[in-house]
Amino acid sequence: MMMQKKRIRMQHRPLHIRQWPRALGFGLLTCLWLSGCTRGQLDYVTPQGEHKTGCHTEYTWAPAVDKHAVDYVLAYCAKGALAQGHQIKDRRLLQLDLTIPAAPAGQRWSHELAAAQHKAGQITDQQYGYIVAYLDLGLDQPPTPQP
Repeated sequence: MMMQKKRIRMQHRPLHIRQWPRALGFGLLTCLWLSGCTRGQLDYVTPQGEHKTGCHTEYTWAPAVDKHAVDYVLAYCAKGALAQGHQIKDRRLLQLDLTIPAAPAGQRWSHELAAAQHKAGQITDQQYGYIVAYLDLGLDQPPTPQP
């Protein structure tokens, strides 16, 4: 007596109309999550001719602002590397003006203040990205006195 294999029949049903928003929302969030990351690194050549990479940075919250934060970090690193005698491959970084706009009267820049000023249209995407990177690098701290 031969045993018969059980046949499993798969049924594919289309999404019910009430499931579309949830499915579309998940798909949209997945796409944004996968594409919402801006990365950069500094490529340079040492005085001995070695090709090196450094200053890896990544921002992942708002692509229109992230690119400016990445540029700020890389430009800051590039200027430091140039001062140490290295050749910077992306010369554009050396041309960037890293000036941070003054904070509103009587205040110091913070992530919250920068976000509020950006939302109110008081600073541009570039300025907001630069301020975020400036704060993340700890450049808002007063210099430590040397003994």
